[in-house]
Amino acid sequence: MGNTYFQANDFNKTELFNTIDEMGYVILLGVLSKEKLEILHNELEPHFEKRADSNAIFFGSKTKRIETLFTKSLIAQEMATNDIVLSIAEHVLSQNCDSFQINLTQGIRINPNEKAQILHPDSAMFPIPNKQFEFQVNAIWAYDEFTKENGGTRIVPGSHKWQEGRIPTPEEIKYAEMPAGSVLIYAASLLHGGGENISTTYRTGIAISYCLGWLRQSENQYLSYPPNIAKNFSEQLQRLIGYNVHRPNLGWVHGHDPINLISGISAEHLGAEDFLTPQQQELLTAHYRNSELALTSHNLKAV
Repeated sequence: MGNTYFQANDFNKTELFNTIDEMGYVILLGVLSKEKLEILHNELEPHFEKRADSNAIFFGSKTKRIETLFTKSLIAQEMATNDIVLSIAEHVLSQNCDSFQINLTQGIRINPNEKAQILHPDSAMFPIPNKQFEFQVNAIWAYDEFTKENGGTRIVPGSHKWQEGRIPTPEEIKYAEMPAGSVLIYAASLLHGGGENISTTYRTGIAISYCLGWLRQSENQYLSYPPNIAKNFSEQLQRLIGYNVHRPNLGWVHGHDPINLISGISAEHLGAEDFLTPQQQELLTAHYRNSELALTSHNLKAV
């Protein structure tokens, strides 16, 4: 299938990381078992069935989209916290943030006769030109098989390294064809888009994306999963959706870790605490220690 495909149960992590750095994407095969896929279908089909097609230029007119997947599916929660996916997100994002977070969750069903989506980088939602590093990593899970004919995601390998505005030639555009249970993971600056569906059946993908911890999330996670809902999630997922402090001091509530809102601990009456990286803590400690030493030395000279 090509050197961007990896078996989920047999891969070299260094090769995996090198591939996404160079190509901008990787495809993991066999991540979800048939049993888990069946559960996922049972969880989400009722929501797809009652959702109308989108009525939008970008989102499509023959495409259904469902959101807030963590309240709809326990399997989606497992997908979001998959160890391999998180390790790739950490590899790409961690150099430029203290922690990363869930950006959005979305089920995307491309129905027959839907036109191809415009090729685009998802990082364009953050209005900073000529970004020097990745703001986001996306995972698109194959809910069913992705083919060129049924609207499988179009990708442009290596385009995450291009100058903004470069238009790919037809030969540079590839298709992320993969069996159900696989996942396409790509840097958000990679040019991609849903393909044209010329088949007689739909193609469904589950998108879960991760962004730098200091960015505004595309899907408002706090309204999607307020504390009374988020309390049912694992702490790992709670922190991923944003009940977490990004050091230094971003995202606290009443001067404390927002995870307290879920655990029921009231911190409003307590004094605020710092949320600093170890390096920042060390620098501040050294600064005040040196200031005190300087003051003591000044006083001694005055005597």
